[in-house]
Formats: sequence, structure tokens, C-alpha cells
Amino acid sequence: MKALVLSGGGSKGSYQIGVWKALKKLHIKFDIVTGTSVGALNGALITQKSYFKAINLWKKINLKLLFGENAIDSTDNLKVMTMYGKEFLKNGGMEVQKLENLIEQKINYKKLIKSHIDYGLVTFNLTTKKPIQITKKEIPKNLIGDYLMASASCYPAFKKKQIKGETYIDGGFFDNLPINLAIEMGADEIIAVDLSAPGFNKKAKRKVPTIKIKPNNKLTNFLNFYESGAKRNIKLGYNDTLKKFGKLEGKKYTFKKNTLKKNNKKHFETFIYVLEKILSNEKNMKKFKSLINLNNTPSIKMTDKIELKIMEELAKDFHLDDTKIYSEKSFNAQLKKKLKKDNTKEITQLKKLILEIKENKRSIKNIILLKPWNFLKALYLYTISEV
Repeated sequence: MKALVLSGGGSKGSYQIGVWKALKKLHIKFDIVTGTSVGALNGALITQKSYFKAINLWKKINLKLLFGENAIDSTDNLKVMTMYGKEFLKNGGMEVQKLENLIEQKINYKKLIKSHIDYGLVTFNLTTKKPIQITKKEIPKNLIGDYLMASASCYPAFKKKQIKGETYIDGGFFDNLPINLAIEMGADEIIAVDLSAPGFNKKAKRKVPTIKIKPNNKLTNFLNFYESGAKRNIKLGYNDTLKKFGKLEGKKYTFKKNTLKKNNKKHFETFIYVLEKILSNEKNMKKFKSLINLNNTPSIKMTDKIELKIMEELAKDFHLDDTKIYSEKSFNAQLKKKLKKDNTKEITQLKKLILEIKENKRSIKNIILLKPWNFLKALYLYTISEV
């Protein structure tokens, strides 16, 4: 049986909705879903197959919902964390009744129970000092919402959850990525979405084929909830999942399948030709390869090793949108556009290097040895500009 395992991670949880979107596109289905904290909330929505409700939920979870009209601007993470700290000192944590009400609207408990997908969550009973790993069959129907909120009671940021006179806190205090719960429920194949958030991850008790999906890019601060941040997280979750399954390419940036091959074929023959011309002899080429840790790599194979790094470093320098999916044409067009218009320090330096490459100045050899990756970025820009 195949299981989807979702970690906790507060606002980072919107990333898991992007993962779900990609898995739907890939027609990957599950027999079991387990989750901790926000993963338990997302997992309930996935179990009841309410994708659009999940999107709508993440649009509505923000600091105003939690803190009311006194909420500050979400752009300053330090101020946001200070706001949570003040709430803890004053009231023992954030009151989450409005969040509970919103979740009540989105999660259909009858639909959750009737779903053919089995479901389990993790929370921690502070009264008994024991972890609770519980499936939907074991949760009393009238307490499903309470257990969901217990799993997501991210103490001390949020208040502890009371259920029948006992106190519960976030399941991440025991197991933030409940792979073992999925195994106990019968999983023999797992896709685990790990948000790398605060919490304890238990080692799997036995080996089960597992695909782990983790963010390649920085997500929102785990306690900072805002709509634009959620939208970005969702896009990144979608892209990372399709990259994991080989449908897209890249690491921190995302490219259509075969973009790197097409780009290599179109531009890197000229790239290597100019590089060899500037270095002028095999001795210089050998020294250069050692500088970029490509000793004993034939020049014709060198581009396979460096192409993605050059492209992604340029994308970062040029502040390209890391949520977009680029083709060879659209990516290089963005670089050329930025090269013409932007005059930041990094881009100005690259422009000077491009001019030196074009004029084949003697000083370019020194730059190659001192700053090899800066030179390679400039050479790439020179190559695509010449086409």
C-alpha cells in the first residue's frame, strides 16, 4: 500500500498543497495519509479529496486571522516572532479559535471518515507525557476537529489544546514526519514531504521504499502566514515534486524537460570554442579545470557538469523568479533583458567581463584564474548574446 507522509512546518505547509497538485498531475494515488501538525490538517483535506478547499484555506490563513486588527505587516519576520512572544507572555500562547472555526468550515468529517484512504495523525498528550499516534477509525467522531487542532498546537506559539480535561501539544514534539505511523498502518511504499521545520523526526523502524520531497528553496518563516507567501510555497512544492519525478529539470530554479540538453546543444559548442581560444593551450586549460574541480574531465563533457550551476547562479544574480518554469528561450531572454536594463554591482561587473571577452584582452586570463565562476557566467552571457 502506498502512503503519503506529511511533516509539520506551520506556514511552510502550503508547500504540501503544491506537492499534492503535482502528484494529482502524475496520477499518483494513495491508500494511506499520515501527518503531523500542519501536515495533519493538509492530510485530512487530501484524504477527503478537497483540493480547492485546501487552496481556499491557505488563502485565508494570515496574521490578521490570528492576531486581529493589531497584526503587523508580515514582511518583517523578527517583528512577527516578537508578536508571538508577547502573546505567549500575556496569554500563554496565541488563541486559535478563529483558525479552528476556519478549519471546521473546510474539513468535512463525514467525508474524511468515509474516504477509502486511511488517515492517521500525531499529537502529544502533555498530561500523560505520552505521544498519541491515532488513525481516523480510532478517533471519536465528535472529537476529530479537536485532535486535528491538538496535532497542530504549536506550543508555545499557539495555546495548548484541551480535550476531555487533558492537555495536548503539537505532534512535532514526538515525530514531525510520521513515517513509522504509516508503516504501522500497512504502508510498503512511501512518499514523504519533509518541510525541514522545528520538531523531531523519528528514524524508520524498518526499511520501506521511500521517496523524500524537500524544499530546494527557502520557504516562508514557519510562523509567518500571508497569502502571497502561501502562493509562492505552493508553486515551489509543485515544481520540486515534478523535478523529483523527472518531469522538470533544475535545482533552485525550474526548467522544462530537456531544456538543459537543448541549451547545451545550441550554445555550449561556441562556449567551449571561446574558452579554449582564450586559454590558448592545454596547460592553461588543465589549470582552469582544477580550479573548478573538473580534473580529468574532457572539454566536451565539461559543459554537462557546469551548465546548470552557471545558469542558476546567473538566475540568482539577476533576481529571476524562482517559481517560474523556464524554457531555454524564455530563460535566456530574461537574462539578456536584465543584462541590458540592470546596473547593479554584480551585473556591471559581468558587463565589464563580457567586454573583455569580446575584445580578448590579456587581462581576461588573470580574471579566469582569480574568479573562474565569474568568468564562466560572463562567458555564458557573451555566448547567448552572440546568437
